[in-house]
Amino acid sequence: MKSTFILLLVSVLFFACAEDTDITVPRNLQEYIELTSNDDLGEVIACAGNAAGNQNLTFVFYYPVIGATDVRYYEADSLNVDPNDFTNYRRLNLPSQNVFGGKLKRFSRQNSEESWGLVTYVLDGRLHRSNPIRFKNRTNLTTWTNQVSITYPSITEPKFTWTDFGEDNAIYFQAISNEDAELDEDKFISGTYTFETTFQYFDDSNVVLSINVPEIPKDLIEDTAYKFTMMAVSEDNWVNTLVEETFVPRNLKEYLTIHNNKTVTTALAFGASGVSDKKLTYLYYQPLAGATDLRYYETENAVVDPTDFSNYRRRKIADEAVFGGKLRRYIRTNSTERWAIATYIIGDTFYKSDPVRIKNIEKPTEWISGETEKLTIDFSASLQPKFTWTDGKIEENETYLQVFTTNDNNFLSGTFTTSKTVQYRNFNGLATLNTETPPELILAETYKFALLGLSSDNWVNLFIQKSFEAE
Repeated sequence: MKSTFILLLVSVLFFACAEDTDITVPRNLQEYIELTSNDDLGEVIACAGNAAGNQNLTFVFYYPVIGATDVRYYEADSLNVDPNDFTNYRRLNLPSQNVFGGKLKRFSRQNSEESWGLVTYVLDGRLHRSNPIRFKNRTNLTTWTNQVSITYPSITEPKFTWTDFGEDNAIYFQAISNEDAELDEDKFISGTYTFETTFQYFDDSNVVLSINVPEIPKDLIEDTAYKFTMMAVSEDNWVNTLVEETFVPRNLKEYLTIHNNKTVTTALAFGASGVSDKKLTYLYYQPLAGATDLRYYETENAVVDPTDFSNYRRRKIADEAVFGGKLRRYIRTNSTERWAIATYIIGDTFYKSDPVRIKNIEKPTEWISGETEKLTIDFSASLQPKFTWTDGKIEENETYLQVFTTNDNNFLSGTFTTSKTVQYRNFNGLATLNTETPPELILAETYKFALLGLSSDNWVNLFIQKSFEAE
């Protein structure tokens, strides 16, 4: 009798574990459909794309309408099956995160294999299912970029236009969001779909689908940073291209008008491309003591009038200290050549740099480090080395900036010359960055010297970096 009871208990546990649960065991999707619904299935908006440059991580985006419950992810046994035969799909339990403050969500799939997947949920007792998603994380990696044209027919109604990127795109999803500091994520403002490669906020004349429920999108606020996201989606629901770009409604001319009671003076700024990456550009600038409201502005392209400040739009980009904090530089990751301006405010003075022509493609900065024939050092004067240089590949330099720092990057001196020579502490008559007399060098100590050749439009053609030992 006891043996019979144990056998019965084991059998019950076995069959209980064989049943699908909400936590661990997947179920054949067709069986799930038959058990929970009839053939009248609702729809789910879903698509997928890989993380930037990572074929092993795929994001499965989906829109959970208000009231959706029991959200599930199913995946086919392999790519080589009929994607519409739901007996091929098994449930997988994947982690899910909010996107745009929870307006969308995404599953994170850690798998390099290509397959088919889909999303289901229950709404008002009815099962909803997305169309099958064809994962192409190896054969067609999602392209992440910030390449989008943003124009302003009116101040708070930006128009976004993008290229088709040469892909088999069937539809385009656009989202407008802004950063919620308390939630540490982007807050949803608007989400729309178009068949065209353009969208204007908020003109719904070409919008074919919207997720802006239950609220109608609010007006954008001037001088507030927002983010534009676009997903170009194929017919089989793969994201070919994902665009992300920040924008701020209000141009530089309008910003200057607001501060027309301030005295405008020139700030120092110049640009240089990265060492090897043409998409990387630096805008160096000198924020004087007490500087507030530091800003970076740039035009849509390089063919506009650089003196028309209505062509400049503010961009929220990262910056960092260089040369011991004497200068800072904005870090720009965009291959498009443009004009740029840096601004800041001190009291009743508005500091604005001259326009900087970004030439990262046309004339990338020539970086030289270490030994080079282009730079010689004369140590004949004790502790006052004299540096002489020649131009690089691009001979358009009109002025030269020389920066001396300690070996651990503490600023010592910065000077400007029109000649191709400078001697440490012999700076009479030179424009400088110095607010105090540079210190004497210490015998046998190691220092760093940087030479920047600047064109008339404030672009760095030549950047030489050299360490030396004081003699």
